[in-house]
Amino acid sequence: MMSDTIYEPNRAPAADRDDKWLTGLNYVLFLVGNIIGVSSLIAVVIAYARRDAAPNWLQSHYTYQIKSFWAALVAVVACTVMIFSVVLSPIGLLGLALVWIWMAVRSVMGLVRLVDGRGQPDPHGMWV
Repeated sequence: MMSDTIYEPNRAPAADRDDKWLTGLNYVLFLVGNIIGVSSLIAVVIAYARRDAAPNWLQSHYTYQIKSFWAALVAVVACTVMIFSVVLSPIGLLGLALVWIWMAVRSVMGLVRLVDGRGQPDPHGMWV
């Protein structure tokens, strides 16, 4: 007698380990990206490439990383435009410092959640 229940095959533990390693590498690349911006670009490309194939809890990390990248990029462009104006220059510099701190905190908190084996509670949100 056949059962109507359909079971999906379990993913191989090695594949999950590889995805977890890549997700952690992305957080490190984002931290380095605060100094060398091109590493953040590499991290977001990895996140886009791996997000659909990853388990659900790691998909939340990849989504979190992608949202962080785009929000930081928009903020950096806006702050750079402000720096070129004489009046808004101090605000632009302060904004760049705040974006730097924001990305560092998001990367560290994401890495902590990853090491603990937890997904991101709100991957679409902009707060930590």
